[in-house]
Amino acid sequence: MDLTVLLWLQELRILLGPVFEMIVSALSDVISGIAIVLPFIAYWCMNKKRGQIMLAVFSGSLFLNQLVKVTMAVNRPWILDSRIQPSAQAKKTATGYSFPSSHTQTAATAYGELAYEYRKKEPKKSILLVLLILLSGFLRMYLGVHTPQDVLVGMALALLMIPMCGFFFRTLDKYDKFEYLFLALFILIQAGCAYYALTKNYSMEYVNGELLVDPQEMLKDYMLSAGLCTGIVTGGILEHRLIRFSTDCSYSVKTARLLSGLAAVGAIYLLTKLSEPVLGTLINAALRGILIGFYTVFLHPLIFTKIEKSRQSS
Repeated sequence: MDLTVLLWLQELRILLGPVFEMIVSALSDVISGIAIVLPFIAYWCMNKKRGQIMLAVFSGSLFLNQLVKVTMAVNRPWILDSRIQPSAQAKKTATGYSFPSSHTQTAATAYGELAYEYRKKEPKKSILLVLLILLSGFLRMYLGVHTPQDVLVGMALALLMIPMCGFFFRTLDKYDKFEYLFLALFILIQAGCAYYALTKNYSMEYVNGELLVDPQEMLKDYMLSAGLCTGIVTGGILEHRLIRFSTDCSYSVKTARLLSGLAAVGAIYLLTKLSEPVLGTLINAALRGILIGFYTVFLHPLIFTKIEKSRQSS
């Protein structure tokens, strides 16, 4: 049934033509891209507590997504059924395994968290955000890169993570003296999951001498997500202990925080691209995730707090 739905949508995609297909592919990436940036904006500029929860939901959901992917190792729809011809544009970013959908889950984490926040105060906004999540999932199916099962499970995992992270923050606020103990336990769990992912046996399927899915590419995404999650948790605990910055500032200060922060994250991404030949793909991916996560929640607040205090005193 999953693949039948994709074949129906494929007929519609062919009927509407390649220009509409390009627009849909771009829209899918934009929806996911905005969902990635929103937690940064909230954390640095708008509402620190909400941003902390959004970052935790985003990184935890992404890690869970990759862990399920390497566990289930479900191939992409066009590998499962040669009749399915996905969008060429969307296929470029649809690497690795298919189940569950990363794009959909990423959208569901950010927009789902905001929808949950607005559900009582501004229910119309909540409805619009939920529709945006559903649109994100539909577009991935329309482009032929994910099945309905991929999309629905991606949404479910994201929406499961939202109340879990909310409960976690409420508990940690109550027992914050155990933060370092939690961090040690978290790193131990991450090490165990990494050992599992790296030592697991993966199917190596070839067609005409070409490897259909390279497990190394999937493990690269897994290590990046694990590193990001570790960096965010570690940095978040240190920020709480050492900085405790505020988002109560002028719009000019907020703009400076956002632009400088995004620029620094981009620079880290590019620099770790250069270090890949030296460190190796998997170690480099983990390092990239750790650096981006740690910079986002600890180093960047440390830098802009010192600069802002220096300007105020002068």
